[in-house]
Amino acid sequence: MAKVVRRSKAPTEGAYGIKFTEILVIGMVLFAIGVGVKYSLDYRKSSGYALQQYFGAVKAGDVKAQYELLDDEDKANYMPDTAAYTKLFVQAHGYTSRVSNVTIEPTPVTPQTTEVTLTATVSILASGTGKELYQAGTSKSFTDKYVMRKDKAGLWKLVLSKSGDGNGVLTLKDADPTPESHY
Repeated sequence: MAKVVRRSKAPTEGAYGIKFTEILVIGMVLFAIGVGVKYSLDYRKSSGYALQQYFGAVKAGDVKAQYELLDDEDKANYMPDTAAYTKLFVQAHGYTSRVSNVTIEPTPVTPQTTEVTLTATVSILASGTGKELYQAGTSKSFTDKYVMRKDKAGLWKLVLSKSGDGNGVLTLKDADPTPESHY
């Protein structure tokens, strides 16, 4: 009689046939995803993120969003509404679509910190008024100190009255504002 020969079955590890090295790789990937999610959630609660949001609103020309990111004490003392804010600060409407880059120096913050000063460099594209198309791509950078304070809800808000030179005067005001449209 002939003997029936089958292929031998490869030995498996673990209950589900997953090798130990595969378990390690899956564990490291899950750990990296968890660390990334925690970092992202912590970053969204940081003062640097709030300042980035403010300059994002400046770039978008969204005065209402800019005003929402201002400190309540500044609003009460200096600018009770968005109209007063737009009169006092040229960035309220002067740099729409011209903020090309914002670089914020990292500042260590502990959970107990309620006020922090950030140094930010804002690059503003030059106005294209009176220039040929190939001349309009230059930009100029402005570095200022911005004071951020936590509000009652624990969210970071910009204190413009203490930013810049300490009295609310920013070097950013030296950038030429966007000319009014004639359309």
